[in-house]
Amino acid sequence: MIPKYILLKDKINEDILKNIYTIGSNLPTEVELASMYDVSRSTVRQALSLLSDQGIISKHWGSGNTIINKPDNNKSKTVMVLLINEKSTEEKSLLTDISSVLMKNGMNVEFHGTNNSYQLERDYLKLLLNDIYGGLIINMVNSNLPSTNTDILQILLKRQTPIIFINNAPEQLHNPTVVTLDHYNKGYLMARQLINSGHRDLGGIFINNDVASVRTFSGFIDAIRDTDLDIHDDCILWCNRHDTLVVNRFLKSAYEKVHAIYTDDNDISGRELHPLIRSNLSPTKPLGKECAKALLELKKNGNFKSITIPFKHA
Repeated sequence: MIPKYILLKDKINEDILKNIYTIGSNLPTEVELASMYDVSRSTVRQALSLLSDQGIISKHWGSGNTIINKPDNNKSKTVMVLLINEKSTEEKSLLTDISSVLMKNGMNVEFHGTNNSYQLERDYLKLLLNDIYGGLIINMVNSNLPSTNTDILQILLKRQTPIIFINNAPEQLHNPTVVTLDHYNKGYLMARQLINSGHRDLGGIFINNDVASVRTFSGFIDAIRDTDLDIHDDCILWCNRHDTLVVNRFLKSAYEKVHAIYTDDNDISGRELHPLIRSNLSPTKPLGKECAKALLELKKNGNFKSITIPFKHA
């Protein structure tokens, strides 16, 4: 979800454009704004700080917040952010980090969730064809499968629209800028950690259309192979998110053969009697902030090398 202070900032901008608040007049007090928009004073302060940074209001101690400009109505300072599942804890954090960096640098954020739908992703990408946006940060739909929307992305890149791909970009694109976590290393470290803890027989649950999960699987399997342990094929499950019945059936049979079953996907749940082991590793740098920084650098210099962020023990 988009942070409340950003939503409030956008609402105040809308009201300024509608002349509810005119240039030269003062905004209501923080207490009044909090009551009017049903938010906390902390949210109001954050929104006013952004408006001040963007040159919309002038903040003077003791004399209120004076409106000195109308917000720019075009999209040149707006970055579209396309994520798959805005309800997941991971993507909420991702969006918050992206927004915090971009807003501090005078950019607006327009967020859309694609729900892992090719058509929804295409509909939102078409918006970028109809207006000149300040950039795009995108977590591709079905990232381990061919994309149906490469044609639009190619047009945007030819127009020199700054685009940051999260974790993966379609193979057909020439020299895309990708900011990714080192999921292979994450899988490798987690398998070694389990093995070192005495778990000699391991299973795993992975997402079949997610490139991050596929890379985690590769690292996980390599760690098992490097320690000369058996790989239990029938104790590895490839599934879609939220396949609870499939997961539960798998766990019931797999735990008869293995000591531990790992998954790095927080959206997967299983039987309480057969708990899943999840990662206790964390990225050395926040993915969202690094994506936002990369986009700003791309806008400034016209190029930015793709980066991979390693994991560390939390």
